[in-house]
Amino acid sequence: MNQLQVQLEQIKPLHQPSMDMAVRRWNSIAKPLNSLGLLEKSIIQIAGITGNHHIDISKRCAVILCADNGVVAEGISQVGSEITALVAQSLAASQTSVTVMAKAAKADVIPVDIGIATDISVKGLRSKKIAYGTQNMLHSPAMTKEQTLQAIQVGIDLVAALKQEGYRLIATGEMGIGNTTTSSAIASVLLKVPVEKVTGKGAGLSSDGLRHKVDVIEQTIKKHKPNCNDAIDVLSKVGGLDIAGMAGLFLGGAIHRVPVVIDGFVSGAAALLAVNIC
Repeated sequence: MNQLQVQLEQIKPLHQPSMDMAVRRWNSIAKPLNSLGLLEKSIIQIAGITGNHHIDISKRCAVILCADNGVVAEGISQVGSEITALVAQSLAASQTSVTVMAKAAKADVIPVDIGIATDISVKGLRSKKIAYGTQNMLHSPAMTKEQTLQAIQVGIDLVAALKQEGYRLIATGEMGIGNTTTSSAIASVLLKVPVEKVTGKGAGLSSDGLRHKVDVIEQTIKKHKPNCNDAIDVLSKVGGLDIAGMAGLFLGGAIHRVPVVIDGFVSGAAALLAVNIC
């Protein structure tokens, strides 16, 4: 049994007694029953995740996993890989839209280098680099199985460290040119749907660019034949280091009982992987 399997054994169902206590607390407040809708459901779910009906999410953060994707060489994105490093530096310097929004939400932004193609040493950027980007998945598997497991472990370990630092709610984010291509490939394989149904224009491709993007993904899947019943195989062949790290964040949230927020298509693909892994 490998390290990941041992950790997955720690994942337990939602803690029902804490959820029941949260329900009773909501129902004791002078308001129509269930009138706050999703807010009530979310608080009850958080109680189940943490095993504590006293909800405290006052210290929260957005973890932004940054990595490059070799498939960018195929012209599937509007800009080049160099943008990943530039935006990662801006994230560390709190000079992006997400850092402005996070400040308004009283949340910290924690950018992580898990696979940027160049070395960056700036204050505020956590270095967890597995490799200098992935391979071009059109020609070879994006990652080795070892790299894939290492990247998942980075995400799991980040949750443990952030919980130790006092964070009680984690939002997921990513910065990696080309990662809507890898996410579409993952979604197509795991959901068993045609590539064009789960592929969009990303950050602004033309219609011709979108057709090329779909073609590259289809060729990649046809060549490597990722096993839809083996999420690690899918991730290693057509995924990315950022997505693997995010899958680890979701698994780490389940292991360490910390709520983690799915936000966006790439994050959704990572959550889909996590569900299939566990």
